[in-house]
Amino acid sequence: MFNRFGMYPLILAILVCAQGSYAANGLPVVRIGIVTDGPLQPQGWGKIIRSKLFFKEILDITRGEFDVRFSKDRVVHGNWSVSGVKKAVDALLANPQVDLVLALGVIATNEVSLRRTLPKPVVAPFAIDRKLQDLPFRNGTSGVRNLNYLTLPHSFERDVKVFKEIILFTRMALFVDKVLIEALPRLRVKAARAAKENGIQLAIIPVGNRIQPALAALPADVETVFVTPLLSLPPSEFDVLVAGLIDRRLPSFSLFGREEVERGLLASASQETNTLRLARRVALNVHRILLGEDAGDLGVTMPRGERLTINMATARAIGSFPSFRVLTEAELLNEEEEQVTRRLSLYTAMREAISVNLDLAAADRRVAAGLGEVGIARSFLLPQVDIGSSASVIDNDRAKGGLGNNPEQAVFATGSLRQLLYSDSAWSNFTVQEKTQESRIAQRQELQLDIVRDAGVAYLNVLRTKTIKKIQKGNLKLTRSNLELARVRESVGAAARDEVFRWESEIAIGRIDVLNAQARQQQAAVALNRILHHPLEEPFVTEEAGVDDPLLMVGQGRLFPYVNNPRNFQVFRDFEVQEGLRVAPELQRLDSLIAAQERTVLNAARAFWAPDLAFQADVSQRYAQGGDGQSAAGGTGQDRTTFNLELGLTFPLFEGGSKNATQIQASQTLRQLQLDREATVERVEERIRLVVFQTGASAPSIRLSREAAEAARKNLELVGDQYSRGAVEIVKVLDSQNAALTANLDAANAIYDFLVDLINIQRATGQFDYFLSKEEQEAWFQRLEAFFEQEGIDTSKERAMSPFK
Repeated sequence: MFNRFGMYPLILAILVCAQGSYAANGLPVVRIGIVTDGPLQPQGWGKIIRSKLFFKEILDITRGEFDVRFSKDRVVHGNWSVSGVKKAVDALLANPQVDLVLALGVIATNEVSLRRTLPKPVVAPFAIDRKLQDLPFRNGTSGVRNLNYLTLPHSFERDVKVFKEIILFTRMALFVDKVLIEALPRLRVKAARAAKENGIQLAIIPVGNRIQPALAALPADVETVFVTPLLSLPPSEFDVLVAGLIDRRLPSFSLFGREEVERGLLASASQETNTLRLARRVALNVHRILLGEDAGDLGVTMPRGERLTINMATARAIGSFPSFRVLTEAELLNEEEEQVTRRLSLYTAMREAISVNLDLAAADRRVAAGLGEVGIARSFLLPQVDIGSSASVIDNDRAKGGLGNNPEQAVFATGSLRQLLYSDSAWSNFTVQEKTQESRIAQRQELQLDIVRDAGVAYLNVLRTKTIKKIQKGNLKLTRSNLELARVRESVGAAARDEVFRWESEIAIGRIDVLNAQARQQQAAVALNRILHHPLEEPFVTEEAGVDDPLLMVGQGRLFPYVNNPRNFQVFRDFEVQEGLRVAPELQRLDSLIAAQERTVLNAARAFWAPDLAFQADVSQRYAQGGDGQSAAGGTGQDRTTFNLELGLTFPLFEGGSKNATQIQASQTLRQLQLDREATVERVEERIRLVVFQTGASAPSIRLSREAAEAARKNLELVGDQYSRGAVEIVKVLDSQNAALTANLDAANAIYDFLVDLINIQRATGQFDYFLSKEEQEAWFQRLEAFFEQEGIDTSKERAMSPFK
């Protein structure tokens, strides 16, 4: 038995054979005629048609079944006029040398779609708005014999609503190609009605091949401009349009899509036209027609996900910025201002933190102040020299009785020298201050390591949050596509209204997720700027970080032989512990404090028997005198200069038991520091082993999470395709999409988790790869190999098998 279409190919073959239209290869010849609106422009749909992709796809899908032929004498255009397009369509429909017509133009599509009788099959893929154009529609098809048009599910009214979400306005200008206005007499009325229903006053302005008249016709009080496909406008004139709207600071919206937003219009809700997908849909429909299906029974809706695109450079130029709610879902072009010259990488962020961080600068001042403490302690061991001057006045009776030794008025110059010859307390204080200063330096080194780690982790958090925001926005984009698909399914009766509501709910949830992701990204940027001592909201451009960075030792692949099996991994952990304990500033700080306290204990013990020995010299000279009692040359008065020398020995014999108390306190404090060191050794070792263990899990997680993400992606594509064909319910799609989202987030987090773990290892072991020279890195590997040899492990086989050699 023949199926519904079984007889048609046979009849077509008989007719072709009767007309002598079989090719030499035995295949039936099919001659396709093409009508366009006018000479093709290198933009918009003209660019799509000029790509010749439609012809290639038709030839590919019909190869081996039909001999499809395109000929220049069967390609006509309407010279950008309704009457011209009508004549061109009539000519092809009447031409016996044309078996099928492709109407590759907006006006041509409109012309053939409004005809109720077509003598031969016509495929017209450029319908703009089915409702606005009053195109025939029945159960998802045209319902007109021999007619298949294709239209996107979006509409002028929906785009206007989206435009109002971006910019609040009540007066809008609509730029429409003047030929399209002529072709659609009811366009003015229907567009005005749709605008009025949305509270908008609409001014429709026709556009030809020059844009200045249209710009001049803009009402003085217009607030926004809606741009439909301007079919006959040359590219240079489109640039003038963009410049004119920006100069007038008017927000603009493109019906066509992303391409025009990239060229300078503010926004569009249409995705970039998938030329290949459209061409393949046309080719499939042509093939089905040639196999016997009627064009009027083929679907007319071309699913196309809604995708809001906003040019942020244009937004900045006109001073109109969308709300956060809109920005969460939109794809933002030129999001970062071009004048942002500050660039950061993981390396530069960690390097910069050392020189600019305020906490580290404060620590530098503490170290510098500590040098003063050492100097003060040293000063007590060095000579103390004082000089001075004094004046005295006594009564004349004493002056007269002093025999020239005590004049009534006198001025003296004095000087003294004191040198501590021996004091165990002073030497102990000096030693303690020196060791305390060493501990300050070690503490500063500890803080520097923490700051470098914090800067690296903060930078990776910026990258992580940017990636998560991108993933969340991608998921929101997919949800929007599924919403559009649900609307298409609803329009053809394949789905109920609740399915649309469910996807709208998912859109709201997705927007919340994007908002949260964006907030976390901004918080991460603020945290990094704080560490780098920059204005907290100063923008910067980031560079992606990866494990293949040649400045990282792990990026060189040389570690593989030492961690590729449990035994080697155990020895590697032991080596890392040894390295960490060798340079840990926490231990260096405690060692200095212990040395200082040991000297304090020694001083407390010596305090029971060690005296202080000091030398003192004083000199005084009377260099001016007056009044009664002055000594004269040759008189009986004493010499005007006096001096004395002293050698003193002091020993505190009894201080109320404070010596015993001090000795006990010093001894217990020393023991406390020793115990603190033992505990710190354990903590450092624990920290090293924990982060090395964690890296052992996070490194392979990168590959595993990527595999999971790829599997989830394939599953989502499969389920999504089944959903588009009505083979699965919405719940399965939601589950697949959520699984894919989770897998993508895990895959993104895996790489950053590993890099954070790597930074934590370097912090735990007290050295960062970025701060090691090639010679120092080579020395590290030599110590590693020597440690393995000491443990009796030969890694030569592993090195030979390494995939990184």
